[in-house]
Amino acid sequence: MTRTPEHSRRNRQIGRRGMLALSGALGLASLAGCLDQLPGSEPETIDGDALADLADDETPEVSETLPVDIEASFVADQREVTETKLDSVPAPFDQAQIPNGVIRERMNGEYETAREAIRTSSDGGTAYERLGRATRARASAHEVQVGWHAIQGEATVEDLRESQSAVEDDVDALSSRWDYVGDDPVRAAIVHTEIEREIRGARNWLSFHEGELEYAATQPLDFADVAVDVERARIAVAVASYAFDQFRESLPRETNLRERFAAARDAFDERIRARGESLPDETEDPTSLVDRDVGRTAGVMALSDILRDARWRSEDRLGDQDSPSVASAALDAAETLVYVRAFGALRERIEGGDTIAVENAEDVAEIRTDAVDAVSAARDADRNRLVVDAVLPRFARELRWIDDRFSRYDGDTRVESAEREAAEYVVITETCRALPAVSADVAAVLRGDTDA
Repeated sequence: MTRTPEHSRRNRQIGRRGMLALSGALGLASLAGCLDQLPGSEPETIDGDALADLADDETPEVSETLPVDIEASFVADQREVTETKLDSVPAPFDQAQIPNGVIRERMNGEYETAREAIRTSSDGGTAYERLGRATRARASAHEVQVGWHAIQGEATVEDLRESQSAVEDDVDALSSRWDYVGDDPVRAAIVHTEIEREIRGARNWLSFHEGELEYAATQPLDFADVAVDVERARIAVAVASYAFDQFRESLPRETNLRERFAAARDAFDERIRARGESLPDETEDPTSLVDRDVGRTAGVMALSDILRDARWRSEDRLGDQDSPSVASAALDAAETLVYVRAFGALRERIEGGDTIAVENAEDVAEIRTDAVDAVSAARDADRNRLVVDAVLPRFARELRWIDDRFSRYDGDTRVESAEREAAEYVVITETCRALPAVSADVAAVLRGDTDA
């Protein structure tokens, strides 16, 4: 529900280094393309305007949900807190109030972000989505409020220390009363995954060290960064506490499912280990992944991408045996097994003669249509809805992100660039096609079906 700590100030420099590394990689890729091009020849191009038009086509609506009753009053509480914070500052700020243009732009940006999130949190979407917008608004409003107080000399590092300590106590109190209760193991796993995520996020948001506080003491924006991390932790605790209480009250009977989740985690680990062993090693030559003479097409590039994700997820999961998040293991397993299954299906598809290549905008449109249809089919599947609903939104978001990149194309565009983007549509197609069957397996294991 809350923005993950990976987006906090502690990782902004890492993000910048990542962008520099990406720029370097793209530069090498461009150089490689030049070397492959015969002297005097022109690269093949595609109509970029036609590609941009693809982004205007509709995408399937996939809602984010949580299988608990989120009351409108709880969402309204978050909006009320946000409004109070915003009303306490004279925003939007002018030059007389904040002479520093960088700080003023940042503060006004967060103010507008909070206002817009408030406007969209009262209607539209699911209750879970409205709650997400309301809590994001609250975090932005807190950043504006504390940043202004820091500029005015009305906020101190000692205030931050006290807030950090108080929220840490709240996290401990929630952890001590929370347990893996439930009736249906599938629904319970999804709800407890959310609670695990919020608690883990809260502890990460609070993990800043004394050196950061000392630096923040003289920098209003850094002070606001630390303060908003504390607020995000406070929000995470509030959401997790609410979800647990609402879930618990909805149960006709309580069963402790910790051992069931732990047993399912072990079963998933064994399944991932066995299926992961069948995956080939990653290679710099994606065409070697299929037993067929085929060029570096969108299909082959997607196959390499899926393999990378399948191997990375499998190795990361099996290397993290000490994780206490036993509920999250089910959804993590679902995503990992989706990639493993998708790899086998796509390789079989290409070896069967489906090249999935791009020569013109119509080819990209066809590939995109496959992705849209796969998302829609997974959304409309009539079995194991809980697992599908928990996993599918991420793939739907990726579809919109790819559309957004295509929307920026114009004029003559190199075919190889369009094919690289189209490969991501193929990834969505194959993973979403795999999702319903994998979800059925995951649900069966959680419910103790030994034949799954």
